Amino acid sequence: MAPSDMTRAQAFAELVPHLDRPERVDQLRAIEAGLVDHVFPPQLVVENTSYCNIKCIHCSHREMIRPQQHMSRALWNKIVEEVGRERPDCELWPTFYGEALILGDELWDRLDYAASVGCTNLVLNSNGTLLDRPGMIDRILASPLRRFILSLDGFSPETFEKIRAKAKWDVVYPAVEELCRKRLERGQTYPAITAQFSVMADNRHEVDDYRRHWQARGAEVKVRPMLEWTRTGTVRSETIRHAAGFRIACPWANNTMAIHQDGRVVTCAVDYEGMFTAGNANEQSIAELWAILGEKVRKPHREHRWRDVPNICKGCGDWQVAGASYEQEQVEGTRPFWYYDKQEEPA
Repeated sequence: MAPSDMTRAQAFAELVPHLDRPERVDQLRAIEAGLVDHVFPPQLVVENTSYCNIKCIHCSHREMIRPQQHMSRALWNKIVEEVGRERPDCELWPTFYGEALILGDELWDRLDYAASVGCTNLVLNSNGTLLDRPGMIDRILASPLRRFILSLDGFSPETFEKIRAKAKWDVVYPAVEELCRKRLERGQTYPAITAQFSVMADNRHEVDDYRRHWQARGAEVKVRPMLEWTRTGTVRSETIRHAAGFRIACPWANNTMAIHQDGRVVTCAVDYEGMFTAGNANEQSIAELWAILGEKVRKPHREHRWRDVPNICKGCGDWQVAGASYEQEQVEGTRPFWYYDKQEEPA
């Protein structure tokens, strides 16, 4: 099969470079054409903790230089209060570059508070390694989460443990299966459970088995290409080209605000070291910081003023990764906001 004849999911599994497929380039152009300048961030990624307990081979957290700390409760409260007032349906992620379940009961207190001040679209992602803690599954199912995403990235024990170093298959897989079982047993709609799979050379042969396994247990499956995390660290993807003349405005930079645990608002949701800072949420409002990002990041991108974008953007190819392969929606309203705009491809 020629690269141009492949579906997106097939191309992910075959590790075909994005820009080598003419229809993929057309998809990227369509993504860019659908970008709009939102008056408030439709997606807000907030780092309640920058600690992580595993060392995945496709994640730069293992070489992160900045401090690992928890966000203050006062700052979290300030952020969610503004979101609840200004855009209750903002897709609010309580994690950025850490494992939020490390916070224990404090995490659920923070999510309950966000819901109490009006936030209606809470999305949590996790590596699943702490699901076996007493009461954890029940607490997840009792939470105000709309979606709970488990990043697993491998089907067999050997592949899973190679990719998600320090995680144990015989701990994580049974716990995620139990979470799915209890949710179905209780007849709950939310949170929807998503099993995410980032495709790379080490796991591409397991995509189909992974998909069948989690679909059979009532989970939605998301298959996506691997990121490089802006090339700040050593993570590299076979599917990203850096010498191509073609480029689009970055969908993540356009649609997402990301806040580090110390309040710094950085370039986007993959700027894990904070190579560009727009300001600090301790002193400024989300609306003010979003406006600064508009002038410094979003506007130069959309106008193709590549010399004027932040330096971190100049060497980044993660915009090529925009898009993921979702299965048929099982729970209504649990896709990212752009999924429902048919003029726009996923970012």
